[in-house]
Amino acid sequence: MNSFSKDSLITFFTEIMVFIFSLVSLIVLARVLGPTGKGIYSLILLIPGLLFTFGSFGIESANVYFVGSRKYKIQDVVSNSLILPFILGIILILIFWAISQFDFFQKFIHSNQIPPKYLWLVVLIIPISLLSSFFRNILRGKGDITNYNKIKISEGIISLVAVIIFLLMFKKGIFGAVLSYILAIAGACLLSVFLVKKIAQIRFFLNKNLLKDSAVYGGKVYLANALSFLNYRLDMLLIAMFLVPAAVGLYSIAVSIAEKLFLLSGTLATVLLPKVSAISSFEADNLTPRVTRHIFFIMIIASLVLAVLATPLIKLLFGQAFLPSVLPLLILLPGIIAFGVGGALTADLGGRGRPEFAFYSSFACLIVNVALNILLIPRWGISGAAFASTISYWIDTLIILFAFLKISKRSLGEVLLIKAQDFQDYFRIISHLKNSLRTKRL
Repeated sequence: MNSFSKDSLITFFTEIMVFIFSLVSLIVLARVLGPTGKGIYSLILLIPGLLFTFGSFGIESANVYFVGSRKYKIQDVVSNSLILPFILGIILILIFWAISQFDFFQKFIHSNQIPPKYLWLVVLIIPISLLSSFFRNILRGKGDITNYNKIKISEGIISLVAVIIFLLMFKKGIFGAVLSYILAIAGACLLSVFLVKKIAQIRFFLNKNLLKDSAVYGGKVYLANALSFLNYRLDMLLIAMFLVPAAVGLYSIAVSIAEKLFLLSGTLATVLLPKVSAISSFEADNLTPRVTRHIFFIMIIASLVLAVLATPLIKLLFGQAFLPSVLPLLILLPGIIAFGVGGALTADLGGRGRPEFAFYSSFACLIVNVALNILLIPRWGISGAAFASTISYWIDTLIILFAFLKISKRSLGEVLLIKAQDFQDYFRIISHLKNSLRTKRL
């Protein structure tokens, strides 16, 4: 089994574990907090999430690229990644303080019943979040997928255990949910520092040339990531503006379930970016279409299964109160399929040093997303937000798809249509698993 398949398989099983942890956490949060409480909690995480995304400047993606391409020593990347989170974090905290003084922000917080002290708790850990993100992506760039996945698993475990303790045992409500999130981020950060320390010395030194190149590369990715995050989450802010916190809670459940389908595409994109950074364009032209064919095929099958099970699944897991989440979930599924394919192709282009296409696609997607959300949310509620997202996701993916086709000289069929020989990949994976299990028994 080649290294890409092996790393993808390891990451896939990691994502399965993280999926289980996050799903149980989500069930507990929804059951304990209800639609309104879940909506308030989602908004508490969303606002600092916007700051994090806009304040990271794409350094995490630059770390993957420069470590994977070996253009800089890993020691220099580690040193820069140790200093920048605290500089950027302090700036972001000050920006949040300034924004929090405006009347429009105060009105938004008050109308959505958001406790300011809980919001500040999440904002103050932004430097730790940045450090964790920068360091774990050093491991990803190095191709150390095993340790990269250990961090994701540890974060999921800590979050689940904390949610059970603070929400089910101590009945701390939204405060318990916020505290669980903070502990998960802190634990993941400590583990990422520990693992990176094994491969490079931790020292305070700023490589100015690397900083400049990271700003250039990361700047392209940064804009794309920031716009992509807005495309993912701006609908929740607009729902909060037009509707009530309970609507945000209902929509957040639909989004959370739909995004679980990113399990496969996220797994392959995680491995694909550093892989493409380290191989020739000719090899990437063959590898990426093969990957996207699998993603498109499996996500269509998974979406059909989820569509059939959506109503009984939501009723069973989250309760009768969350049944209004079913329709927006169904509307989101076609867009999630498109975004899964787009994510893999974006990773390929990023690995080739061409992240600017992600910016173009995300910018077009954002314009359509905002316009449709403003038009449809007042008319159709959270279903309108879901429809706006699906349309904008397809626009995003089509732009990335045509950029990839032009660069790779591959046909649309090669990228999207599963081939008979592709099923041999599944047989090889099954055979590898059988051999691994047989070896362990011996």
